[in-house]
Parts: sequence; structure tokens; C-alpha cells
Amino acid sequence: MPILNHSSVQILFGKGDVGVSVGCNKERNSGAIQITKINPVPVGTKLEGTKMLDLNDAPVTLGFTNVESLDVVINQFLKLRHIMSGEDEYEWTANGRIIEKE
Repeated sequence: MPILNHSSVQILFGKGDVGVSVGCNKERNSGAIQITKINPVPVGTKLEGTKMLDLNDAPVTLGFTNVESLDVVINQFLKLRHIMSGEDEYEWTANGRIIEKE
């Protein structure tokens, strides 16, 4: 797993001060999501004219070289969404793991 920056990064979402931009190369076989700090706006506001930064200029860049790797991240976000919205599909085990209910 190529982690290019070895320091820990934590991003707290929910206050409207995190910008998320997407981009891909001309061949559309790789792409990226960049996360940057922005002036606060209401959560969900569409940011017009947001440009992708150079790879080393964005605080966080998630790079993807195939759709399957993107699907893994999307599925984890969807799982977290279900958990946070109170849907009763998951339960916590005694050792603190989150698993699907049977």
C-alpha cells in the first residue's frame, strides 16, 4: 500500500469547512479526490470553479488507478452512512467490531 506521507492525518467533516474536489486523467483510467480546508459554507454547498491542486499541494489526495479500488472506499462510506443514520443492519461485537446482523 503506497502511503506517500507517513504522518497521521485526521479530517473532521460536518462543519462545512472541508472542500472535496475530484479529477481524472484524459484517458479516465485513473483519478483522484482531493480534500482541502475552505472557508465555512453550509454542508453540501456545491463549490463552483474548484480546481484540482498539484499532487503535493493538497493536504490529502486519494488516488485511484481502477474502479474496483474506488468501489471499496465507496462501500465503506455507505456502511458508515447506514450505521450513523441508525439503520439497524449492523451490531457491535464484544471486542468492538462492527458486523452485519444476521
